[in-house]
Amino acid sequence: MRSSRLILSLPLIARGSVDRAYSLHVPFALDEYRHAFTIFIGDVVRELARARDPVLREMTFEAVPSTVGSRVQSREGLNVELEPSKVRFEISLSDETIRGFDMDAIVIELDRAADEYAKGLMKMWVDSMGKLTEGTGNVIDAGGDFTFETFYDMLEQMEWPDVDEHGNQVLPSIVAHPNTAERLASLPDPTPEQQVRLDALKRRKHEESLARRRSRRLS
Repeated sequence: MRSSRLILSLPLIARGSVDRAYSLHVPFALDEYRHAFTIFIGDVVRELARARDPVLREMTFEAVPSTVGSRVQSREGLNVELEPSKVRFEISLSDETIRGFDMDAIVIELDRAADEYAKGLMKMWVDSMGKLTEGTGNVIDAGGDFTFETFYDMLEQMEWPDVDEHGNQVLPSIVAHPNTAERLASLPDPTPEQQVRLDALKRRKHEESLARRRSRRLS
């Protein structure tokens, strides 16, 4: 049984842009069909990967003509360089599956490829975020204990999202290891004093977000 193998290698830039570089091996080849097919398969697998992961669903992807890295500046003015990273998946279909248009086999293979792609994307993202947080000093060592103070320090140290179009504060999203998420969920409800501190922090972060937006408009 002969099979046709489609290899898609997507150099992923940290900010979410995608540069497509495809290699396709088929028993017949028309360039315009091959290009359309690889673009279609890439889009399908990407959307399937996003559908199966809540973090990927929050990301946006943008096609760019070339691959570039990213540079982020820390509060101290130091630059953190992020090199482009490639995330790839493979799809293998028999000639009989392709000629017979066996949709069950095709969907199963696309779903498997989406799982492979989602895992690769998340590994790339977590590695990039780890490098960014280490480089910009946004790391808090809980020392094995996760308390309200740890949670508060984490919220205070991070830069919160910008306000929405109506000027309302957008709360930050937290992505955590399952063990950390379990410890976070097990924290008791804040005391009245702790809630006062959280409310004051929220107001301060809101003012900082509004100030950033005003600064961008002036510039």
